[in-house]
Amino acid sequence: MEKIDYQAEILCNRISKRFKHLKKWAKRCNISSFRIYDKDIPEIPLAIDFYEGFRADENTNFSEKFLVFYLYERPYEKDESEENSWLQFLSCKVATLLEVSTNNIFLKIRKKQKGENQYEKENKNSVIIRVIEQGHLFLVNLSNYLDTGLFFDHRPLRKIVQEQANNKSVLNLFCYTASFSVYAAKSGAKKVTSVDLSNTYLSWAKKNFELNGLSSSNEKYTFINSDVKSFLEKNNEKYDIIILDPPTFSNSKKTQNDLDINRDWSKFIELCLKCLTPDGVLYFSTNSKKLKFDTTLLPPDIIVKDITNATIPEDFKNKKIHKCWEIKKLN
Repeated sequence: MEKIDYQAEILCNRISKRFKHLKKWAKRCNISSFRIYDKDIPEIPLAIDFYEGFRADENTNFSEKFLVFYLYERPYEKDESEENSWLQFLSCKVATLLEVSTNNIFLKIRKKQKGENQYEKENKNSVIIRVIEQGHLFLVNLSNYLDTGLFFDHRPLRKIVQEQANNKSVLNLFCYTASFSVYAAKSGAKKVTSVDLSNTYLSWAKKNFELNGLSSSNEKYTFINSDVKSFLEKNNEKYDIIILDPPTFSNSKKTQNDLDINRDWSKFIELCLKCLTPDGVLYFSTNSKKLKFDTTLLPPDIIVKDITNATIPEDFKNKKIHKCWEIKKLN
């Protein structure tokens, strides 16, 4: 048996077992999309996400299944055409296993983020679908961006925010497509402020609100196009819940403030604490594996709790996908 055939066999065996378990779990949790493979086998450095939903541009009751494959850069050089052929072969095998049309496969390569790589432009051939997550609806773009618009790994933290947000004021920083904001608003938050530097993502965020029966023009919901650091420095309001989930690095031309979270994390937390009510809570999360969280760099009058384990979802075998802390002020 050739190596690629062997790899396809062990990958499909792994996914077959995993998918059977996750499909039952997802149904119980009212989730239509989830990760089915998470670099489980070292020689197959892929993450594979399964989506089931309705095409946003069609008024139909017919749902479709989709697969998004992320190939992580290998630590060694490999011929690009050979790599592409390898990925195409494995993706078709998995699609056949899960009865997904080959037209509904999307292949992406994860590289170290540089500048504005994440801000690709939408085009007329965009594949956008509606998916459900724990009772909430979201638009995801499978074709045009490295990320689709919904980070699966923060599902548990979104649930935590939902359970706490009733009648609270919520600030969602680096809000992306505002999934945290939707959870908070649907749970009855009295005020939800979403801040992001990208107008594209803020427009997407408003569509997510409308999709969930929330008017984006309601005065309770504010969408602010701003550099987060500048917003925090100028902000005079206080919030009961703040979500701080920044990218690891950004050097957008829209701002003079380059972001390196490994360098800037403590400054961002300090700025957030100034905007937090006395009994409020700040959730700080990062995907950076290099960030050294040293509490001696933070103000002394706070309580910090590492809640990472409680925020890793069932569908992620990679328990290091992110780190997360709950931060409160000492009363």
